[in-house]
Amino acid sequence: MLTSRRFWSGALHIYIPSLLMMIGQGMLIPALPTLAETYAVAPALAVQVVTIQQVGKFIAFIPTGAIVDRWGAKPPMMIGAFVSAVCLLGAAATENFVLLLGTQIVWGFGQNMWMFGREIAAAEMVRAEHRGRALSTLMGISGAGMALGPAIGGFLVEPVGVRGLFLIFAGISAVIFVLAVIHKSVRVERPKSNRSMFDFTAFKQIHPYFRLTYFILFITTFGVLTRTQVTHTMLPLYVENQLAYSPTATGLLFTVHAIATFAIILPAGFVSDKLGRKWVAAPSALIAGATFIFVPFADNMLTLGAVLVFMGFASGMAMGSMTTYTFDIVPVHLRGQLQALRRSFGETGAISGPLIAGAVASVSSPSTTFWVFAPLLTGAGLALVFFAREGLPSRRAPGAPPPAVESVPAR
Repeated sequence: MLTSRRFWSGALHIYIPSLLMMIGQGMLIPALPTLAETYAVAPALAVQVVTIQQVGKFIAFIPTGAIVDRWGAKPPMMIGAFVSAVCLLGAAATENFVLLLGTQIVWGFGQNMWMFGREIAAAEMVRAEHRGRALSTLMGISGAGMALGPAIGGFLVEPVGVRGLFLIFAGISAVIFVLAVIHKSVRVERPKSNRSMFDFTAFKQIHPYFRLTYFILFITTFGVLTRTQVTHTMLPLYVENQLAYSPTATGLLFTVHAIATFAIILPAGFVSDKLGRKWVAAPSALIAGATFIFVPFADNMLTLGAVLVFMGFASGMAMGSMTTYTFDIVPVHLRGQLQALRRSFGETGAISGPLIAGAVASVSSPSTTFWVFAPLLTGAGLALVFFAREGLPSRRAPGAPPPAVESVPAR
C-alpha cells in the first residue's frame, strides 16, 4: 500500500499521534465526577465541559478547511497540537470553572484542527486505490485510543487528580506538536485561486457529474452522526428504563457494538479500494436503517446483542468512508473546504439528533425514537445506491470525468 519510507513516516507522524491524542481525550471521560469535586460545581454542570468542547470542534471545521486548501495539511496539525497543549496547561492551572470552560472551547477548536489536518494528510499520502484502507486504519486506531483512554484515565485519576490528567494530556499534545513540526508531508499541487478563503459557494466548482453525489454525502454524513448520538443517548434509556435491565447490561451491549465495529473496519477499507466507495457507504446506511427499525422489536439481551452486532458493522463501515468518497470527487484545491462544509453540516445532526430523540422519548418511549430516525438512514442508503456516482477512479462509469492529477513527492 505504501513504500517502506512513507509507511514509517505515516506511522510516526499520523497513526501513532492519533492513538495518543485519542487516549488523552478518552482519559478525561472517567474524570468528570472528580472534575465536579475539584471545581466545586454540580455534576450536571461539570459534564458541560464535553458540550463546550463540541462547540469548539464545530466552529473549527470551516477555517481549518480553508487553511488546508491554501497551505496544506501540516499547518493545522502543528497549530492544533500547539493550541491543545497550551489550553490543557491552562486548564490544569486555573481554579475557576468559567475559565476552565474557556480553555476547553479553545481546546476543542485546536484539537479538531489537528484531527482534520491528519485526515487530509493520511488521505494524501497514498494513491486513490489505497485511500479506503489508509483512512479505515486511521479511524480504527483512533477508536482503539478512545477505548483505551477511559481505562487509563480511570486508573490515574485517583492518584494524580483531574489536574494531573490535564498535565499528562498536555505533555502528550506537546509530543504530537513536535512530531507535526518534523513531519515531511507530501506536496499536492493545488491550483492557485483568487477566491475568498471562506467561499461558501465552492461546491459549484465540483464537476456537474459528481455534484448530486456530494449533496447525497452531505445527507449521509448527517445521518451517520445523528445515528451515533441517538444510539449513545437512547439505547441506555431503552435498555435500562424501558426493559429494566441493569447498567451492566448496557455496557455489555456497547462492548458487543465496539467489537463488531473494529472487526469490520479493515475489511471495509479493502472493499472500498477494490470494489468502490458505494459498496461500503451504501450498505453502511442501509444496515443502520434496518437496525433502527429492529431495535424496538428486540426485547431481550440475545436479540439486542444481534442487532448491536449489525449496528457495529454499520458504524465500522462508515468510519472514513464519507471522507474517502468526498476526497475522490471534489477538486484538489477545494478538498479542505468541501470536506469541512460536509462535516459541519453533519455535526448539526450530532447536536440536533439527541434533542429530537429526547423530545420523542418524553411523549412516547425511547424505543420509538429509533423508528423516527430510521427513514433518514434508509433514505440516505437508497440515494447512494440509485443516484450517487462511483468515486473510485478505477471503478468509474464510462463518460465519468477523470480523476484530478496530483504530484506527491516527499518534501
